[in-house]
Amino acid sequence: MSFPRQFKKALQKHPIFRRIFYSFYFRLILLDFKKNQLLIIFWLVFFGIITNKVAPRYGVAYLFWGPEYFDHISYIAYFITGFACGGFIMSYNIASYIKNGYRFPFLATLRNPFMKYCLNNFFFPLTFTLLYCSKIFSFLQDEGNFATWEIMLLIISFVAGNLFFLFLAFTYFFRTNKNITKLYGIQSSEITSGRERAMHNSNGERNPHLIKESRDWYVETYLITPFKLRLVRSVRHYKKEMLKAVLRQNHKAAFLFQLLTIVSLISLGLCSSFSAFEIPASASIFLLFTMFLMLFSSFYTWFRGWSTVIFFSFLIAFNYLHKADFLSNQNRAYGLNYHTTKAIYDYDHFKQIDLNYENLNTDRNATLDILNKWKVKNTDSSDPERKPKMVFVNVSGGGSRSALWTLYTLQYTDSLSHGKLMNRTQLMTGSSGGMVGAAYIRELYLLKKQGKIPSYYSPEYRSNIAKDVLNPIAFTVATSEWLFPLKSFMVDDHKYSQDRGYAFEQRLEENTGNVFDKRLDDYRLPEANSYIPMMIFSPSIVNDGRKMLISPQGISYITQNAKADKTTYNKLFDALEYSRFFKEQNAKNTLFTSVLRMSATFPYISPVVSLPSEPRIEIMDAGLRDNYGLETTFRFIKTFNDWIAENTSGIIIIQIRDKHKNIPIDENPSQTLAQALSRPLGSFYGNLFQVQDFNQNQQIQVADLWCKSPIDIIDFELRNELNDRISLSWHLTNKEKKKVSASLYLEENQAAIKRLMELLK
Repeated sequence: MSFPRQFKKALQKHPIFRRIFYSFYFRLILLDFKKNQLLIIFWLVFFGIITNKVAPRYGVAYLFWGPEYFDHISYIAYFITGFACGGFIMSYNIASYIKNGYRFPFLATLRNPFMKYCLNNFFFPLTFTLLYCSKIFSFLQDEGNFATWEIMLLIISFVAGNLFFLFLAFTYFFRTNKNITKLYGIQSSEITSGRERAMHNSNGERNPHLIKESRDWYVETYLITPFKLRLVRSVRHYKKEMLKAVLRQNHKAAFLFQLLTIVSLISLGLCSSFSAFEIPASASIFLLFTMFLMLFSSFYTWFRGWSTVIFFSFLIAFNYLHKADFLSNQNRAYGLNYHTTKAIYDYDHFKQIDLNYENLNTDRNATLDILNKWKVKNTDSSDPERKPKMVFVNVSGGGSRSALWTLYTLQYTDSLSHGKLMNRTQLMTGSSGGMVGAAYIRELYLLKKQGKIPSYYSPEYRSNIAKDVLNPIAFTVATSEWLFPLKSFMVDDHKYSQDRGYAFEQRLEENTGNVFDKRLDDYRLPEANSYIPMMIFSPSIVNDGRKMLISPQGISYITQNAKADKTTYNKLFDALEYSRFFKEQNAKNTLFTSVLRMSATFPYISPVVSLPSEPRIEIMDAGLRDNYGLETTFRFIKTFNDWIAENTSGIIIIQIRDKHKNIPIDENPSQTLAQALSRPLGSFYGNLFQVQDFNQNQQIQVADLWCKSPIDIIDFELRNELNDRISLSWHLTNKEKKKVSASLYLEENQAAIKRLMELLK
């Protein structure tokens, strides 16, 4: 006999090896890796999330480490997250039991077979829970807002929620789960006879009866309590049909539990209008994965070996069913009319728009009127000959971090200038979260001028804009949107689905005290009278990358290319004017929150917006084309170059950026094969905004040749380094909020403030 074979045989006879390798719990671990890779993938995703290895840039781990309920980390938030986690653990156990139970016929003879199965199937749930709790502890300690005893109570709340769901589930299975005794009245005992013990232990050989019954997964022992082992009994004296009947009955009970759970989760979607049901985003993610896992295992209950094929066939069919209007999950801009004639989106119409010089002259004259009013309000009566500086504010995308950073920067600098900054600002533009923050301070500035609020510098407004937006979005996805729209609402007799977009807008309204409860056209007169700065939103058209420029004013001078006197070329039409292009669809009636969302459409979080055109076009985040808004600003300046040179002493462009312009150079360390293969594509997308910076740097240099006014560009940069990054998310932790505020006191930002104050004098 060869040495490897001798060693293998000796190892198999070793009592410690046998106790582990032939134990039920260890065989279930091996079985998952060999037969149930889908279950492993689900666990790997969650392990990746809680260790901050999955989507670290977007702060998904923070949603799990510090769940919030009603905008606070609380015992209830952890309890709800623990309850949802318990649901996922139970769905994993059910799926595993349905797929693997038939391999272990001895289960049919045990009291409460499913509970015994779960007890032995503890490896992934227990490891995950322990690791999760340790991550919660480290995170809360790092936040610095909780004492050690408070952290322990929060962890206990999470564990209590987890155990509470398991208690409810096991209560159900205790009543419905049957073994061979309950089903047939046959007496069975879990006590192993002396003869069977001898067959287990004699000379370290395996029990031949168990080998015959094992279906290639030989088991000698199983856990009857967390700390007590028992030997597996042979079931050779039971009829196979009886054992199969027990298994089928337990599968039916599990299927009924799954069905009740799925119906309960979908029913929760009908309660999304109630704030009490806006559970932590982490809990919603657990619910979503629970739903998918239960659906798949339900398919397996009925279709067995064909379950995977039928499941994916169902997904494909369901995908195409969504083309039907009543099942469509296409998101829309609320207030826009989708039931009238569609706008024609083709090159012939682009040419008609570009050659419409009547609109061009009308819009130029209207904006010149705004500029003259700006001049009047910024002329010093004591020194009317002194010309003011004209300010343009450019803001970058970046979710809540950019919204908070933009608001705080403008609050702080405007307060130091005693209101001069907002008074002299002519145009705000940019993308995503930065435009949400800019729109918020502009609205507060208008409310102050109307005498409705005493000041727009209050810390309360910073707290508002930094509140969580993800909880209702995640809840909507988990309970309804993955299936089909369950609820709808009306705007001007037009019906829209309550989906992620609706959840985003509603939460933004709630967080900001409903100050955005307006239409796009409601800003036309305040802008036209120069009470507030103009704002131009520039979301990108997914179909071809063009810009969709949104403003209550006519701005055709920005969409049309300047005439070329010395160059002949095939002109491209790179931008459309939203209000004119969708005039017949009541574009100016669009809810302002929808305008904000179109400019801040982050994929998978807030849905791309479909617009009523033929062919249908979709809109997404403005950062795809012009993350900082400089291109739009330069087009405006170029159009009114002569007026600005004659009536101002120069231009100030304030760039409020969510990262430093000069980012650290990648050291390009040694890479794995996977990293090497993914690096070209990853570098392309990772450097998208850096490439925009390079292009805009060139535009700034060229502007020196055509601009007739001096330009001062002032950068405010958020401290957002690679190793200490603030989440690109609509959820910020307390530590991240403090980091945003602290960035204003960086040496380079204080120097920028000093320079800005000198220019505004």
